[in-house]
Amino acid sequence: MAKHEQDEAGRRFRVLVVEDEPFVAMELKAALATGGFDVLGPVGSVADALGILEDERPDAAVLDVRLGSERVTPVAVALKALGVPFVLASASSASELAADDALADVQNLGKPTNLKQLIDVIAALPR
Repeated sequence: MAKHEQDEAGRRFRVLVVEDEPFVAMELKAALATGGFDVLGPVGSVADALGILEDERPDAAVLDVRLGSERVTPVAVALKALGVPFVLASASSASELAADDALADVQNLGKPTNLKQLIDVIAALPR
């Protein structure tokens, strides 16, 4: 396991995955686990993600923008309030993201997501 995937106490960094497509969610989870991260979730709804944030404090998060009929905006707002860095893994257009203040300046890795890039980006997020 790479050093950047642990804190000073040796605890592995925890990454919340918010994705409603089961296959994509499992793919993200597997890639992050292989990369040495502990994964919270995946969860496929705003309510489930906010529920996790009531009990847990992830070190980072990966969010899809559209979760069925919901948008992930409330989760992004909560993560920002907690100071938790996050990236998007979404097929949403740049103009759609720019129209949402909570998502406008967040890096979007797109879909399909390059899993090696995901690991590298999560590892480089500020802690």
